[in-house]
Amino acid sequence: MQLPVGFNWDQIIGIIFGAGLVFVVFLVMAWQRRRRKAALLERPPQRAKLRRPAGYSLQCRIDDLSERSVFALMQAVFSGSVLGLLCSGFYPLVGGVILRRFSFSEIRNEPQSYWLVSATALGMAVAAWLIKSIAETFRLQQEIRNCHFGLRGEQAVTEALADGVVTAAGYTVFHDVPGDGPWNIDHVIVGPSGIFVLETKTRSRRRPNREQADHEVLFDGQTLFFPWCDDCKAAKQVIRNADWIRLFIEGFGPAAIPVLPIIIVPGWYVKSEGKYEVKAMNAKYFASNFLPTTQRRFSPNELKPILRRLDERCRDLEF
Repeated sequence: MQLPVGFNWDQIIGIIFGAGLVFVVFLVMAWQRRRRKAALLERPPQRAKLRRPAGYSLQCRIDDLSERSVFALMQAVFSGSVLGLLCSGFYPLVGGVILRRFSFSEIRNEPQSYWLVSATALGMAVAAWLIKSIAETFRLQQEIRNCHFGLRGEQAVTEALADGVVTAAGYTVFHDVPGDGPWNIDHVIVGPSGIFVLETKTRSRRRPNREQADHEVLFDGQTLFFPWCDDCKAAKQVIRNADWIRLFIEGFGPAAIPVLPIIIVPGWYVKSEGKYEVKAMNAKYFASNFLPTTQRRFSPNELKPILRRLDERCRDLEF
């Protein structure tokens, strides 16, 4: 009995050739782009580096996640094509078994049956690869969405800090201050009343699952209580960031300058009762009410070394 398998070497070679052609095209395009850049002597119009904008780390992460998402999607398409080829090849064989033109025992007794075992194992591996690629694509897309949402939150805080009241009060704002590892501080504000370390926590509004207004967040000094979830990490994170800033500016400027950790929750009405080490509020209240009313203790000359040190830290962007 000749096994009625529906695929052949021409199909397999065609798929391998098509996948290889796409890979070669991408390599050639990347090589041509580098060659053109070198031929045109393309370079930045200025050598001086720029200061980091708000949300720069999140934007870099979005770019990285987007590339990984495209690669995962390409894997899903390729594995789906291979799985489709295998399924089309097995279709005549499965149809013959269903229509009882031959039985499984006859197939096992055929000398070429080992090809079916190999092809079945390959099909199972490709199916697993397809499922993994699809799941990875959806996971990366969700992470990109979350990063975009966080980026909008940091931009909302930046817009509030751009209010003329903040500048008129003598405060300087630094965004996306890089730490010692793969982490950053969202905003650091230096002014006559001290240093404010801001950690932005952006949350969407949803249907409450507790007796709490859908626009209110409660804060007890350690945990942010949203209407549908809790965040007990924000306070610890902003305290660590403030401790790092204290060490970073040690020896620069006044020795007794306070470093205050503050959680900013843009778009929410924050209720906080009590005097805590960490404060929580929305961006507009911080910029328009809290910051301008703090006690002024330090002169611009005293703050210059701190401003210079933070500026050097944040000015690492190539033009």
